[in-house]
Amino acid sequence: MKNIYVVGAALIEDGKLLITKRNSDRILGDLWEFPGGKIEQGELPQESLKRELKEEFNDEIVVGEKVTETASYEYEFGTVHLTVYYAKFLSKNFDLIAHSEVKWIDPAEVSKLTWAPADIPAAKVISKTNLNGVKFDAVD
Repeated sequence: MKNIYVVGAALIEDGKLLITKRNSDRILGDLWEFPGGKIEQGELPQESLKRELKEEFNDEIVVGEKVTETASYEYEFGTVHLTVYYAKFLSKNFDLIAHSEVKWIDPAEVSKLTWAPADIPAAKVISKTNLNGVKFDAVD
């Protein structure tokens, strides 16, 4: 079974969370997820997350602390090991490439959505978190 190491961004602003819906024609299409992608060899997870958000949205971000420990989920195409970090936008272009939809939601709405399985553990933690309390050393 192939191991795939990925990172996701729990992007927050004004107590809300940005979520993304995968394009219908992609693997795990139409499921909600935290934007991000594969960690390339030699990259730190935080570096990978910044690169992926630049590629996916054409945006710059600040990466904060981990939401929870890395979650692993075995799909038919391989085992995904996902680490989600809190993040904050420095720019907002939202040039969508891999997603059909983005939206800001309250943490209480997280449990009402159909998430990609690997994203569920982080989504559960976030649903119980006061996002206004998340701090970013680089921008605070």
